[in-house]
Amino acid sequence: MSHLFRKLVDNENLLVGISELSQMCAISPRQLRYWEQKGFIQSVPQEENAPRKYRLPTVVKVEMIKTFLDEGFTLAKAVEKADKKIKTAHHIRKVFSGVLQNLEVINERFTIISLGPVDEDGKILHIIHDEETERLQYDVLPANQTIDFEKFKQCTSKQAE
Repeated sequence: MSHLFRKLVDNENLLVGISELSQMCAISPRQLRYWEQKGFIQSVPQEENAPRKYRLPTVVKVEMIKTFLDEGFTLAKAVEKADKKIKTAHHIRKVFSGVLQNLEVINERFTIISLGPVDEDGKILHIIHDEETERLQYDVLPANQTIDFEKFKQCTSKQAE
C-alpha cells in the first residue's frame, strides 16, 4: 500500500486545476495566482492562456498554508512553516524509505510499523501504537519471528463484546 501511495504522490501526471484547488482549499483563484506570482507555489507550465494546473505536492502545500493562515499567521510565516513541515516530511520519508518493511493497521486501533534490519543479525524493530491509550510499545524480534497480529485482533474483539 505504501508503494502505491508513493507512486501517486510522485506521479507527475496527477494534476489539479486551479478551480478544483480553489474549491478544495477554500482559496480564491486570485489568491492562488498571487501566491504563484510571489513564488510561494508553482503551477505546471502550460500553453499561454491555458488554466493553471498543480501537482499533488503543491496541493498539499496550499492546504498547509491555508491552515496556518486560518490559525492567524501572516502569509510569509505560513509559507515558512509549510516549507519547514514539507522539508521535515521529506527527511522522514528519506530515512524510513530504506528501512520501512511493513505498516499494518488493526481494527483502526493498533498501528504496527516494522523497520529493519536494525542490526547485523537482521533483527526487525516493531513499533506498536495503541490509538485508544496513545501508548507506544517497541519490540525487536529476529527476522524469522513475526508480530502476532491475531493477539491484537483478539484484544479489540474482546473489548467490543
